[in-house]
Amino acid sequence: MNQSAYNFERCKLCGQPSATPAYPLHDACIYSCQNCDFHYLDVLDDEHPAPTDSQLDDTSRRYIETRLNESLNLHSERLKLVKEHTDLSSTTALDIGAGLGQFQLSINQKGGRCLGIEPSHLRRQYAAETFGIELFKELVDHPTWQEKFSRYFGLITLWDVIEHVNFPRETLHAAVKLLKPGGILSLETPSRDVAAYRLSLIAHRLSKGKFSLFLPTFYSTARYGHKQIFTHKQLIKLLNDAGLEVIELSHSYTKRLTPGNKIIIVAKKL
Repeated sequence: MNQSAYNFERCKLCGQPSATPAYPLHDACIYSCQNCDFHYLDVLDDEHPAPTDSQLDDTSRRYIETRLNESLNLHSERLKLVKEHTDLSSTTALDIGAGLGQFQLSINQKGGRCLGIEPSHLRRQYAAETFGIELFKELVDHPTWQEKFSRYFGLITLWDVIEHVNFPRETLHAAVKLLKPGGILSLETPSRDVAAYRLSLIAHRLSKGKFSLFLPTFYSTARYGHKQIFTHKQLIKLLNDAGLEVIELSHSYTKRLTPGNKIIIVAKKL
């Protein structure tokens, strides 16, 4: 669905026609639902896939490689998390928003079998060139997945994904359809419960929109940018409504004195 065809007053989380434009930014507006308090941008990615005629050049390759070590550290922690809840040596997994395919590669090295979905053509090229990994461009709600892989996977992961998609509820329900009963779904996403977000809302209201503080850093109008930010209660309800039971919730991969800025969840399909 393109941007002009969607009525942003219809909340992307609860579906009620009760959202209003609440926090204007310089290039978009954050809508706030009066029913469930969900916050999201009035921006959607074009429904057509990104162009596939662009090729990796030195500039894009260097940019991707600056993120490699950061991703490796994250994927190591993510791997430890899911290992506590499933046997990776015998699982069949799907990594949605696979990036460069590093998490997929990690599971395959543990003896499991992992497939990956990645809409970015350049990242798919890099994964094939560097790691020999084939990533799929078809999104999780595509008939290729929905018709052929129903109840197929024992593990599905969405690392820093749910905040990027056009419609998080529909994306999650499509993913859960592919999960076996008793299978594990794990995700990570930025938290709206952090002080920086709350203070930014206060500053925006008191200044009548002149000062947004950190709000523009939480959202992005770029393709595949952040379109919505969840509170942990909203995300738990979304997972429960999709037929999942949350079995672990944290805000950081490491023990720390101050709260982390993430929502990290492991859930099981009932």
